[in-house]
Amino acid sequence: MSACEIASLFGVFSGKVNSHIKSIFKEGLLREDEVMQTLLFRDGSVDLYNLEMITMLSFRFASPQAKSFRQWIIGRLTEKKRTSPPLLVCYGKGGWYN
Repeated sequence: MSACEIASLFGVFSGKVNSHIKSIFKEGLLREDEVMQTLLFRDGSVDLYNLEMITMLSFRFASPQAKSFRQWIIGRLTEKKRTSPPLLVCYGKGGWYN
């Protein structure tokens, strides 16, 4: 996502997104080459950020949209994994192992 798209997602101004992105890089929390890709066009370029940067930014904003995103991320990380049914294996002369 671009900075403008992230700003729209979180309901904040794109300038604020850009300043937080710069501070995240300056603090060494994330590396540009790992979380950012630049697309070049004839008339300019756009920087795109991955989910790791978007998640990091969500913890820097106090908007209701950012709060909802944080809750969704935390919910996805903490939800219980579905357990698979037990696997029954036949061995020997008809004995079952569970």
